[in-house]
Amino acid sequence: MTPCIAIIESDVLAATGLRVLLGDMFTGAEILAYPSVEAFIADSNRYFVHFFVRDTILFSHVDEFDMLKDRTFVLSSGPGTAYQGAGFRVLDCTMGETAFIRTLLQYHQEGHWGGHGRAVRPPEPDLLSDREKDILVLLVQGLINKEIADRLGIAVTTVIFHRNNICTKLGTRSVGRMTIYAVLAGLVDVSSI
Repeated sequence: MTPCIAIIESDVLAATGLRVLLGDMFTGAEILAYPSVEAFIADSNRYFVHFFVRDTILFSHVDEFDMLKDRTFVLSSGPGTAYQGAGFRVLDCTMGETAFIRTLLQYHQEGHWGGHGRAVRPPEPDLLSDREKDILVLLVQGLINKEIADRLGIAVTTVIFHRNNICTKLGTRSVGRMTIYAVLAGLVDVSSI
């Protein structure tokens, strides 16, 4: 049975963005978005490994998720300390992209390396050249093109050339999605981003 991840979020744009990020991380899982708990329950004949639930929805349905705390992530508009205090893991949706990705990857590492990580397939290791990997590592660590060029002793135009190749090969221009690839491919540690 294919493992599934449920996103229960009434905001279509937020659910779509999260679905893309989770799809990058959990390539072997089916990511499903629901606008409400009722829609989720109507389609609950699946094997769900995780639940990403908007805080306002969880607040109204806390009993349904209380026994699933270890697999539930609360999507909050702030630090969500009340949910953390109740034992839920919280993703603050008001964070910047890098901080949000870092938090998501930290939760991923804490819960999967020895656990039910079978839904995660590491990225193809030889997709990028060695130079592209060098540039990707510096890029996800927050360096700009000029800083990368200075660090590697190459021209800025060469960095831009390789960066464009990276974007083409990974199918994205999003630094957040590139960060997910770099961490899952073992190129960088979450603590270095």
